[in-house]
Amino acid sequence: MDFFRKWVLHNWGLKLLALVVSFLLWAAYTSEPFVEVGYVAPLEYLNIPTQLELSGDVQTHVRVYVRGRAAVLRRLSPTDLAIRVDLSGTVPGESLVRITASQIDVPLGLEVVRIIPSEIRVRLTEHPPNP
Repeated sequence: MDFFRKWVLHNWGLKLLALVVSFLLWAAYTSEPFVEVGYVAPLEYLNIPTQLELSGDVQTHVRVYVRGRAAVLRRLSPTDLAIRVDLSGTVPGESLVRITASQIDVPLGLEVVRIIPSEIRVRLTEHPPNP
């Protein structure tokens, strides 16, 4: 009985207040709707072989649709969704590179729904010889 008085009934008003406040915070968080927002995210080309360079029309942005709570999406900027395109092991010529959601680091609680276009054409040419 001493255990019950010491740990359960001691400061019962504060414990009840803490429980009510935590319930209200939980209710406010879970009542916020999920929304889907489109962003124009930049592409970052990484690991281009030293003897090659990008040529032609280089795509620099894609549209990314992200789903999550509205409060989290309000704090998100397009630069937070930068997509890293790894070009290591590529050969001269035109290549088709697939863009997936795993290439985008989104904050916890957000989900990449769509990427448009999901594939991009990349043209790599050899450096011109130095005179």
